This record gives sequence, structure tokens and C-alpha cells, in this order.
Amino acid sequence: MEWFRRLSFRKKILTSYILFIGLAFLLSGVYCIRSIRTSRQETIRYMHQFAEQVNLNMEVIFSNMDRVRFIHLIDDKVKPMIRTKTDEKSLTKALEDDDYVTRALNHMTNMNQYVLRATFVNEYGDVYSNIKTENSSYLDRMYNIQRRQDWEDRHNIYYTGVYHETINMVEYPLITSISKIYDIDQDRPIGTLYIDLNFSAVRQILDQTLESASTGTHLMIFDHKGELIYHTGENEDVWGNIQNSEKQEIIELVKTDETDISNDCEIRLNGKEAAVTLMDSQTTGWRVLVYTPLSDIYAAGIKNIAGLAAMMGIVLITAMFLGVILSGQISRPVSILIKAMEKVDKGTVKYIDEKEYDWQDEMGMLLHSYNQMGQRINESIEKIYVYQLNQKQTELKMLQFQINPHFLYNTLNTISSIALLEGVDEIAKISDNLSSMFQYNIKGSDIVPIGQEFKQVNRYMTIQTIRFPGKYEFTQHIPEALYDEPVLKFVLQPLVENSLKHAFPKMRETNQIDLEAYYDGEDIEIRIRDNGIGMNSDIVRELNEELEKMDTKTLVANVDRGIGLRNVNARIKNFYGKEYGIKIKSKESEYTVIQIRIHRIAGDKQEEQK
Repeated sequence: MEWFRRLSFRKKILTSYILFIGLAFLLSGVYCIRSIRTSRQETIRYMHQFAEQVNLNMEVIFSNMDRVRFIHLIDDKVKPMIRTKTDEKSLTKALEDDDYVTRALNHMTNMNQYVLRATFVNEYGDVYSNIKTENSSYLDRMYNIQRRQDWEDRHNIYYTGVYHETINMVEYPLITSISKIYDIDQDRPIGTLYIDLNFSAVRQILDQTLESASTGTHLMIFDHKGELIYHTGENEDVWGNIQNSEKQEIIELVKTDETDISNDCEIRLNGKEAAVTLMDSQTTGWRVLVYTPLSDIYAAGIKNIAGLAAMMGIVLITAMFLGVILSGQISRPVSILIKAMEKVDKGTVKYIDEKEYDWQDEMGMLLHSYNQMGQRINESIEKIYVYQLNQKQTELKMLQFQINPHFLYNTLNTISSIALLEGVDEIAKISDNLSSMFQYNIKGSDIVPIGQEFKQVNRYMTIQTIRFPGKYEFTQHIPEALYDEPVLKFVLQPLVENSLKHAFPKMRETNQIDLEAYYDGEDIEIRIRDNGIGMNSDIVRELNEELEKMDTKTLVANVDRGIGLRNVNARIKNFYGKEYGIKIKSKESEYTVIQIRIHRIAGDKQEEQK
């Protein structure tokens, strides 16, 4: 240290930079090793996410077949046709029933681009199919497969591997789902449904998923028997190029009963070590295998590290050179900067007058950069402030657009069934109300008169009373003076929908929904009452405590929990304040009341929301 003190300022800087450079390169070596490890971990994490995306895509494809499985529930005419033995029908009746069921199956399969054929075999052995198939070997094969399965769980669905079948003189690669069909009032199946999917269409979806993946990532899918049904590159014999010993290792890994997919493993493929992630498909029971050669992982990491090391070396050498030359010219400009920084008050940066010093060298650029930085900081502070003001409004809009699709699907099914089978005038009424609901949800301001909210509920209940004739009684009571009171949009219909969903799991003789609103001082209270199954006091207490404590952050973190009570409650609290929101009263087996308390909106706040 004594020797260091006797050195000149320039030599001190030079000596310090030499030490810093040596330390930097040492740290760079440590960083290189850590970066390679990090690169491997990131690749494994990416492979796991990619496998989840593949499973999600397959789940979307296969879940779309549920519409076909419920044809006997959607179409009331189909049920008696398939539950009556053909031998007990007249020839004319048998032909008419067969034609009707064929057209119904054809209509359902045409709505799914992946389904080629749907075949239903009832409990008496009668066969209905949207495509007339005389090939008895197909039915024999399906029967042999389904009789070997465990059908103790009535919701079980079995998926075959890929096989080839000729349909309408065209050979297709197929996957068949086999499921037992039950009626609502039956404990034994009324038949078996075979749904044939075009695996070429499924392959296209998987290929499109792979297009977005990194070039070094590959995908294999094995069925429940451990047989390969898909691999990366349809035109490349990837599986055929793998050595037999490596194939055996893969098959043993795939057939392992329990695989901890949170931990990665390694195998050899084509003589190269590869990182592997395994994941099971909950829908099909297949196993998804994603792998990336380690050479590809490390090559990318080493390339990035080399670029970083080169950049670091250039920066350090340049800094050392400038430090030696400019050491004598640093003190005064730095002092000016220090004084300017001392004047920073409450987050606002004060600017330096560049004309007073008029430096043309790097110090002048430094002062200019300081002013630019101060300008950006000041602008950033303003942007952050504006962003915080708009954040709640953005969250409200995001929550508003999260409409539960099940009502849409059920309504469209009703419209389709009425249009196709009944030909009644109710279709116009449903269509008009549904169109008005959509237009109301996506257009207009966030603040509307309360009368429009009541009209929206009335449209919804009109559709429900048509879907379930005579099952619902809906009344609404609102004073005329309340009709023009502005309220937050889209708060009533989700709650009424929630009441119908949870209050009446089983239809009663009369299912009542009562909606009323009234003034309570400067507040407005709205009540939605049903005569449904109600809730016990413990559940009511827990719900009220959760609704009372809920804030926007809690809701966003649990947004997958729906657009019912919690969603609407968060929107109300965000807009009106924490003292407002939803409260529930209920008595088991008798009633449930949802109480909504909001504040009357002042004129200036209403204008801000338009």
C-alpha cells in the first residue's frame, strides 16, 4: 500500500485497470461455466413448456369431440331412435330413424374438422354411422379393443394408436376414440361410440407447433403401448435412423410407470447426448417426449459467451486508455455533476447549462448526456404516473372481456337445434336477444344507465326461458327514478348467470330469480334473489370474508376462477372503493340473496369513463 501511495495518479489508474482486467477475465471464466449451466436449465425449462403446449393443443383437438358424444342429449329425437331395437320397428320407421340419426351424426362431424367418421352401436347391436361402412372388420377390431378396457368409470375414453383405414375409397391414417354412452337416467350404457379422427390433420397442428420451436428441439409422441405415433419431420425417417440400442433405451424410458417430469434426464440419440423431457397427456394417455442435443445447447451458450467476452475486453481496454489520458481533466466536470446531482429534489433532475462551460470534448458530451438522462428520467416519472392512473382501468377492461364461453356455446346449440329440428319462431327471439347482448358487451362506454343493465339481464333471462320453457320465473323491480342512474357496466348479468348455474343444479317445479334495486341514502343497493338450493352458514361466511378482503391483485392472480362473484366484486371495489362490493345471504335448501352496494356516480367521474 505504501508503494501504491507513491505512484502518480496516472500510474495508479493504469495499475488499477490492469488488476481490474485480470479480475474481469477471471470472473468471465466463472461466468462462462455458469452461463452454460444456465443455458441448459433454460433449455430444459423451454422443453417442458413446449411439451405443455403440445399437450394443450392435443387437448383442444380431442375435447372438441364431446359435442358428438352428447348428441342424444342435445337432440331429443335421437334418443328414442337409438334406444329402440331395430327389429321392433317397421321397415319404414327403421329406415326413417336410420336416415335421421345419420344426418344428425353427419351434422355433428361436419362441425369438427378433425373428425372423419362417427359410428354408434346401441345396446342391441344396431349400428348408426354418418358414413355407411360395410367393412365388418372395422367393427370387429373396435369391439375387440373396447372389450379389453376397464369401463368401471363411465367417463373413461380410450384412444387407439394410429392405424390406416379406407373411407370413401380414400386411405386415411386414423385415431379412434372409444367411449360408452349413457342416458341421464341410466346406470348402464345405452351403447358405444367410435369417433375416427384424421391423424393427418392432427399432425399438421403438431407440425405448426414445431415451427415456432427452436431448430434444435425435437418431438416424439408414443401411445400407451409404447409405440411411436408421431415424430419431428414427416418426410424424415428420424426413428429409422436411430440405433437399435438407443431405441430400446427410449422405449424403456417411455414405458416407465412413474417419471418425475420436473427433473430432466439424458439419453443418447444418433451417438449424441440429448436432454429429454417427458410428459403424459391427461386426455389421451399418450407420452410426449421432447429432446434437444446437448451440443446444440452448449453451442449457443458458448457463442454468446464469446461475444460477451470480446465486448468486455474492448470496453475495458478502451476505458483504461481513456482513464490514463483524461485523468487530469475529470475533477472539475465531476464536481459540476456532483453539484447538479445535489440539487435533485423530490425525484426531479435539474439540468446543467451547457452554454456556460461550452466544452467540446467528451466532458461536454458527458454533460449533454447527463441532461438527456435527466430529461428521460423526468419523462419516465411522468409516464409512470400516467401508467399508474390508467392501470386500474386497463385491468377492468381485461376482466370485462373475460366472458364465460359456456353460455355462448349452450345458446348457439339451442339456436342450432331449434333451427334444424323444430323450425319454431323462437329462433328469431333468441337471435335478437343474443345479438343485443353481444352489441351491449363490446360497444359503448364503461358507464351506463342502470336501466340498460336491467335490460341486459332481461335479454339473458328471455333466452334462458326459451331454452327451458316453463322452468324459470323472472321478476325485476326498479323505481323509475333509478333508470337513468349511471353505474359500472356488466355487473348484473354475470351474477344472474352465476345464480342460475349454482342455485338450480336440478330443476325444480318453479325456479325463481328476483331482481330489484333501490336507493339507500347516497348509495344504491341491488339484490338478486333465487329460491335455489342455498348454502350453509360456513360457506356463506367464508365467501363473505373472501369478498370483503379481495383486492385487484388477488383477483388477477386467480383470474382463472371465472367471471362470477369474485370478478364482479373486484371491479366494483376498484371503481367505487373498498367499502363497496358484494355480500351474500343464504339459507340452505331455501334461498340465496346477492347484495350489491355501489355509490351514486358524480357527473365528473362519469365523464372520465366515457
